[in-house]
Amino acid sequence: MESIAHVEAALTTILEERANILARETGCIQRQRKFTGASLAQTLIFSWQQHPQASLEQMASMAETATVSVSDTAVDKRFTPNCAEFLRRLLEELTAVVVQAAEPVAVELLRRFRAVILEDSSVISLPSALHEVWPGCGNQNTQEAASLKLHVRWELQRGRLDGPALTSGRVSDHGSPWYEAPIEAGALYVQDLGYFNLERIAERGQGGALSLSRLQVGTVVLDRQGQPLSLRKLAPKQVGQAKELPVLVGAKRRLPMRLLMLRVPKVVADQRRERLQAEAKRRGQMVSPETLALADWTRLFTDVPRQQLSLVEALVLLRERWQMELLYKLWKQEGQVDEWHTANPWRILCEVYAKLIGLLLQHWLIVLFAWHDAQRSLVKLAQVVRDTGWTIMEALAGFRSLRSALLLIRRRMRSGCQMNKRQQRPNSAQLLADGIDWALSTA
Repeated sequence: MESIAHVEAALTTILEERANILARETGCIQRQRKFTGASLAQTLIFSWQQHPQASLEQMASMAETATVSVSDTAVDKRFTPNCAEFLRRLLEELTAVVVQAAEPVAVELLRRFRAVILEDSSVISLPSALHEVWPGCGNQNTQEAASLKLHVRWELQRGRLDGPALTSGRVSDHGSPWYEAPIEAGALYVQDLGYFNLERIAERGQGGALSLSRLQVGTVVLDRQGQPLSLRKLAPKQVGQAKELPVLVGAKRRLPMRLLMLRVPKVVADQRRERLQAEAKRRGQMVSPETLALADWTRLFTDVPRQQLSLVEALVLLRERWQMELLYKLWKQEGQVDEWHTANPWRILCEVYAKLIGLLLQHWLIVLFAWHDAQRSLVKLAQVVRDTGWTIMEALAGFRSLRSALLLIRRRMRSGCQMNKRQQRPNSAQLLADGIDWALSTA
């Protein structure tokens, strides 16, 4: 129950005490009439958590949970720059709280490491009127004039989420607030190409952390004697064939690594080429012939010893990067963090911040009550939170104990919240437990 007590304390301190202080500091609440900082924040957070398209009338109704009687017009008048800054600072304080499962998930492959860490970002396009707050990649007159980038680091053993940290949309992944944050010794960092940097990989290695990454096109690869290697000549020729080589990666750094290559089916390679060309067209660039040709292989490298991580297991863990895609998909499709039904830019910004707070609280509850189940379904668990999360507001208002509200949510998560096992396309938990059901041969 210690973890529950930790979350209880965080909710009470930040959504009650700190909310009232921050509301005054930001000028969101100057003279208390009906809303306090706490009741306003909770009304917006839990309204949009339960109904991502909540109307002003629904928000006024949710306010009654805290015995605040207001009209829909009164709610609408609260969407100001001061309110947006208030919610942003509230989100910032909540992201500083560490919530993780009491025990690591019972997946042997993950437990071989001190931690298994993913990192990725996602962009939310905003109205051009917010260009000065969150400048996008374009100028004030373009469609991408304003955008917000979310940066998240996610640990898979205990579910801990660092972030979302916010930057303007024009900031690259290398400018992520987590980019230079250390990785603990014994942890495995599974990185996307957006974070590819041999200097950072070397620094992690010096600190005792391990890395697993796809190989960026154009990266120099040498044999252990320092002679250049031609990957296309060395790569396996038949679909399903794999090859592993001890190599040095980088012209200057020459990091000792294991290079792993797998020939993929033509349909997979063609899909990769289509995505590469679509992304290049979006950026107004060209894809090199070498990049298109190398799409025939999955190429990755790692400094994890072979006895600790086989080629097949490396492929499974690399595939776990898509969990970040699924997390952002959950936030955008189910939480609708990038959707709104208003032209008021400050209401939009308030909505984005409040929804992000609700989604962070949602993740806390999933980690607290369901992370031990490797077959957990984030989508089904999120639905439970949308159905019951408002009871937290009821508890904060004093109508029940916060512990009873949290225990109700835990009971609701016990049944009907697992992924369906699949034979044709195994889900992530099945792959982590059983590996890839594909007979690989050594080229």
